[in-house]
Amino acid sequence: MKTIVHWLINILFVTIPMMATAQTNIQAAFDAIIKCPEAQIVESHNLDKDPITNTKSGQCDIYRFVLPVRKFNLIKNVISAFDADRHLAYSFNSGKTTPTEAQMQVAVGDGQTSVPINRPGCEYIDALFLAPQSEDPEGKFRYVYAMNYKKEGNTFEGQLIVTYALTLSYRQKAYQERQQLDQLRQLRTINSLSQSSDGFSQSWFDTMISCLQGMESVGARTQVALATKAYNLVKEIKEFPEVTKQDKVAITEIIKEMLSNKEYNSNTILVKILNQCLIGLK
Repeated sequence: MKTIVHWLINILFVTIPMMATAQTNIQAAFDAIIKCPEAQIVESHNLDKDPITNTKSGQCDIYRFVLPVRKFNLIKNVISAFDADRHLAYSFNSGKTTPTEAQMQVAVGDGQTSVPINRPGCEYIDALFLAPQSEDPEGKFRYVYAMNYKKEGNTFEGQLIVTYALTLSYRQKAYQERQQLDQLRQLRTINSLSQSSDGFSQSWFDTMISCLQGMESVGARTQVALATKAYNLVKEIKEFPEVTKQDKVAITEIIKEMLSNKEYNSNTILVKILNQCLIGLK
């Protein structure tokens, strides 16, 4: 009964609750550090909701703490709590991060953002739990609980971390869907380049300028697609009798300038296509 009452009190009075059906032992151990009068706590919180359904779509709570050495038992209690809830987790990790070891990142929300759960020279422990069915009937989301800490003089410094995100398989699915949408946008952009604002076809020169200018604000994939369209226009230049020598000189100089810009010359495929354009313009 005391455990249930304590759990309810946490939900009502913690500034941003860890989660209503959190892994009981870990949550209680986290709260013991957060509420310790001798602990120095710095909090940061982020919560995202679906604008249509108003359901939670992402969460990141971080508690940075400093504890006196004599309160190390609170940290040991967290480690014991992870062990007690371990059977409910579908992934579990612990160890010590070396000074040169890369940080481990965990996703937040749809995976476009992430947070590190370990730090150089720190002990760490983390566990992944599927969100409860009452909260996520489709089984798309998971929680990560993590702690890292290290001794600094007469204190222990560390972090308590909770994130809520799509599971890896659903994040991969969301990524593929975003890629498909990006490809559709690219096709629309490329197809629109041959049309002027009044609906009539642009001239060869105007379309070339549109392709080259369009590369300024897009990613590498779209840059290559635009360069490919420009290359095809160069190959078909004989079909545009209005093209003048001055037009070709102007486009040649623009492409040369682009090739000298590191924003473009780091894309090897783009460079090869633009160089082929230069050959075709001679």
